Amino acid sequence: MTINKIDKTVFKFKMLQEGDTVCVGVSGGADSMLLLSYLMTRKEALNLQIICANVEHGIRGEESKLDTDFVRAFCRENEIPFECLEIDAPFEAKQSGMGVEEYSRQKRYEFFESLGADKIATAHNLSDNVETVLFRMARGTGTHGLCGIPPVRGKIIRPLIECTSEEIRAFCDGEGIPYVVDRTNFDTQYTRNFIRHEIVPKFLEINPSFEQAVNRMIQSVSEDADVVDAMTDIYERQHEIGYSVPVLRIEKLQQAPTPVVKRMIMRLAQQHGIALDEKHLNEVHELVYRSGRYQIKGNLYAESNPVLLKLITVTNPEELAPQFYLHCRVMPLEEYQQFRKMYDEKYEFFCDYDKLQGEVTARKRQEGDSISPAGRGCTKSLKKLYNECQILPDERFKVPVLCDEGGVIGVVGYAIDERVKLDSNTKTVYAVHISMEDFEE
Repeated sequence: MTINKIDKTVFKFKMLQEGDTVCVGVSGGADSMLLLSYLMTRKEALNLQIICANVEHGIRGEESKLDTDFVRAFCRENEIPFECLEIDAPFEAKQSGMGVEEYSRQKRYEFFESLGADKIATAHNLSDNVETVLFRMARGTGTHGLCGIPPVRGKIIRPLIECTSEEIRAFCDGEGIPYVVDRTNFDTQYTRNFIRHEIVPKFLEINPSFEQAVNRMIQSVSEDADVVDAMTDIYERQHEIGYSVPVLRIEKLQQAPTPVVKRMIMRLAQQHGIALDEKHLNEVHELVYRSGRYQIKGNLYAESNPVLLKLITVTNPEELAPQFYLHCRVMPLEEYQQFRKMYDEKYEFFCDYDKLQGEVTARKRQEGDSISPAGRGCTKSLKKLYNECQILPDERFKVPVLCDEGGVIGVVGYAIDERVKLDSNTKTVYAVHISMEDFEE
């Protein structure tokens, strides 16, 4: 590898402009020290201002602090402005309810942004990209995941993204560029390290140019993804689709190609600061073609009806209580007996029509509700019935309770009241189908 290889990447992706101030994330490892050294060699030609940014995460104790001292000394020797952020990532991540890796990444980029540079250069390389793609494949991903780590995202640039770790270490050793070694990189208990040291070598046995082959795949998939993004932009302009309000019209979604629909859903989720993985994306996508609700994360839900797909934030699960709609049929006992199987498939509840008292309605359980389950010879509260039936507390508001003017006549799927059950005196049957939307048949 030569410096020209990095130059080609920088030129191809238009990473640097003359006069840029560049914040460089430097840990002291071979990757980041090569990145810093490369920018130093281009400083005069491009009139660059370089700021070295180091984060001491408080994870590896004294060894980590020594790495920071190493980077600080290098910058002092080469007259490079040095900025350092010290955090206690394990403790602070726990306090914030985040994973250590996620928290550390967030703090790093917040720190880099705070330095006010035109560009933020990070030392992600091709080997990192290969590991990222394999990791996402193992967990399940779509085309966006297969695009890997982008060479440029906003003001973030990655000049080493087409160089392998092996090339970088060999170049540093050959050119005398100093660096430190993080021993935790060899601990295969970490998933990424396992992929790096156990999985990738197996692929290299099959194809010694495996990493370059993955890079070609990433570029190909990225080009296809760019086309879909462009199609989505055009579709949104044509149909005046905006995201100032977190809703999408079902009619417009159903008219669009599936990849475009998924892009619009992803963009909608991004308005809530959520990056949907493939599993969640597919679940929400299904709501375009059926009405319903899906929990994305925490109190964020996707919800659809025949008109809109929207994202809603719910602080109290009871707010999600569905609206129940009754679709009823009254029939002679003989008809019910003759077509019982057909009715059983469509209708969830049957009772004696002549025993009903006034209008039948459906709702969720209310405090004080009770029922006398047919054939049990007792009366019990619905709370006790739900406990007996092992219905989870957070799910109880979803269970339809049928009532007439005399009280509860049934808990759909669990019990019918003795008062309205079918018996030898029944002449007319009342069949009930319950839907969550009034437009269903």
